[in-house]
Amino acid sequence: MKPVIQYAVLLDATDGSHELSALEAPEPLGPVDFAWRERSRGATCVGAGILAGGIVPGSNRLIFAGDSELWGGFYTSALGGAGLLWDGVGISFLAVRGRAARPSVVILAGEKNGFPSCRQVPLDLDKAWKEKDGEAGFYALQRHVFSNLWDRQGTPRVLAVGPAARTTRFGAVGSSRTAAGKLTAVDDWAGRGGFGSRLLQRHNICAIVYGGDFEDEDLTDRAEADGFFQKRFSKSMLLEDLEATTKYRFDPRWKSGGTFGVNYSSLQDSMLSFNYRSVSWGREQRRALWERLVRDHFLAQFNHETIEKKQFSHCGEPCPAVCKKMNGVFKKDYEPYHTLGPQLGVFDQRVAEKLNRRSDALGFDGIQVGGLIAWVMECLHQGVVSATAIGLPPDVPERPVFEPDRFDPARDSEHNGRIALALLDLCATPGHLLSRGMRQAARELGPQAAALAVYLANGPEGWMVPNQYWVPGMLAPMPIMGKYFTDYASDFRPPRELGRRCVERMLAEITTENAGVCRFHRGWSEKLWPELVNGHLGAAFDFAIIHAALCRAIRAQAKPVFWECRKIFEILAGYFTSLAEENPADEAIRTWHNRIIADPAAAARAYWDELAAGIDEGFSLLPGE
Repeated sequence: MKPVIQYAVLLDATDGSHELSALEAPEPLGPVDFAWRERSRGATCVGAGILAGGIVPGSNRLIFAGDSELWGGFYTSALGGAGLLWDGVGISFLAVRGRAARPSVVILAGEKNGFPSCRQVPLDLDKAWKEKDGEAGFYALQRHVFSNLWDRQGTPRVLAVGPAARTTRFGAVGSSRTAAGKLTAVDDWAGRGGFGSRLLQRHNICAIVYGGDFEDEDLTDRAEADGFFQKRFSKSMLLEDLEATTKYRFDPRWKSGGTFGVNYSSLQDSMLSFNYRSVSWGREQRRALWERLVRDHFLAQFNHETIEKKQFSHCGEPCPAVCKKMNGVFKKDYEPYHTLGPQLGVFDQRVAEKLNRRSDALGFDGIQVGGLIAWVMECLHQGVVSATAIGLPPDVPERPVFEPDRFDPARDSEHNGRIALALLDLCATPGHLLSRGMRQAARELGPQAAALAVYLANGPEGWMVPNQYWVPGMLAPMPIMGKYFTDYASDFRPPRELGRRCVERMLAEITTENAGVCRFHRGWSEKLWPELVNGHLGAAFDFAIIHAALCRAIRAQAKPVFWECRKIFEILAGYFTSLAEENPADEAIRTWHNRIIADPAAAARAYWDELAAGIDEGFSLLPGE
């Protein structure tokens, strides 16, 4: 078997020194197990998958991985399309160690027939973040680096952070794709896990700019690629990928597309809103809210402006999914538009656009900061926290409109949006209580406020806003939460079975992440990827064994904590109430429903314990144990 060599730049940000390291796969195989290898050295890692640079759709994600101060353990985060230009650098991975004396930019430039160059350049970060030509924060820094710090031929790509990376643990890393040598409005984010905060606070790195014309033997032969797909699916690569990504492009069943369009069309009475208050409402009330505020307004705006006008784009690699649904400069994804939308009482596109654009300019993980603000909004609504105590400016309304009855989707969304915009700025304010995060703020604001919070806890300080689906798998005590390394099917499974299924999904998802493959293509990639890699490279990597070992290692350092949030008991109770209505003859559902209604805390503890036991069993069943 021919050796498969991948290269890594090991950068010491303390003085800018670096070395190029040659690594033979499968030690490591991809960016996640590379980061796990570098974890003991305190590194933050960035990397692409083993087939990056080729024509396989979805195979050019850029993966950030390492310890997350936000989560309190090992974490990964993916950024779409950025692996395509990364391949031109001539490396697979970058590991950043140490801390620069001043905020700095890393410049990686590939050479056609040689090793890449790596430089570290300091800059005045506050000046770079200042508004210029209508852009501020992340957008201003990205443009400054793009326009001033790349002196090679060709168009680079920039990874950059915003002010939230300095003041919070939930700062993200953003990057806009380019076209015709210019930055476009299509940005993508390594949002979850706070890697923007880690890069800046731990290493004093505020941006990475990269590109180059290094050439290697990528999978660029369409006949070869089609051969693998024909053998497995009896279809060409393009046809199979088109079918697998229907949801993300356009789904005729819903006459909409993308995560925003399909999720808001299909969730209906299971949609979460008003900081999860909806879980305690009856099905008819939830359905009426969805019909009036979402179907007939929030979603209708999106379908008219984005779907009908076909404002579709991609993340930076040629991909038939064209999952980036745009309205001018605004990119519409379900989860950030949900936490910075219906969860905080906003059901109007104009207001949600302002909130998401401001969140992105500040460089926040939109899901994390949206969940935090939704919690504060309910605290204000319930009167357990005052506008003065939280620091709202006097020209901002003191309380949100947080009741669905007679809610006006335009007027009341604008009212709530004014509060949310002010809270966004407070979250990014140095030293403000909210900048420390929901778990920490809930401890200080007292038990009444804490009772309204929703987060998953890991270790003594780690916290994560869960993904926005009303299913218990999104609340499971798994090693990495806030992503899709869990089972989030809506149908009922006994908790022990669900726990085992969560581990199965973690194995599949970590394999996809380590491949640098977009999970939107998982419909075919989970079936074909090992065969595709081994066939193209002439290798015999045992993907199941490699990734099972990685999952077990990640699991060993995790410290999941039983649900601290009383509101999670309500989420679980509402879930079983809804299931019991749909399945009145199912004894297992009825038993759990009766238990959680009779004693929410005790039943939640029993459910969590069963779920954790199933997770234990799932890890013991992984191959190679």
